[in-house]
Amino acid sequence: MDITQTLGKILSLYLMTAGVAFIVATQFYLRLTQRADRSDLMAVNISGMLHLFIGFGVLVTHFEWGGALEVLVTLMGIFFTIRGLSYYWVPQLVLRPAEQGRGSALGLRVMGVAFVVYGGLMGYLSFFG
Repeated sequence: MDITQTLGKILSLYLMTAGVAFIVATQFYLRLTQRADRSDLMAVNISGMLHLFIGFGVLVTHFEWGGALEVLVTLMGIFFTIRGLSYYWVPQLVLRPAEQGRGSALGLRVMGVAFVVYGGLMGYLSFFG
């Protein structure tokens, strides 16, 4: 099994799990986003480290643009890296509480569906493609 399939399987399972969580536990994640400004700063720093570690790990081992699966996996590495950098470079934006139009239940459900679709496509290509 090559690195693209391995990373695709791992990332797809993560995305589908997180997506389903946003859909079935919407109220929990809504409260979480509304209280972002009260987050423990060390937890925010650790989250940034984890996002960077995952993003850099994907990009260092897999920066491929050949097929659909390769593009999806590489984009996930870029997305994780951008998220991790945002925790370090602009934490005040990450920690803003949900304001009007941000952090809505509908927005969380839409994001959950997007995660499930992206993860489902990546999973299909990784496991069966």
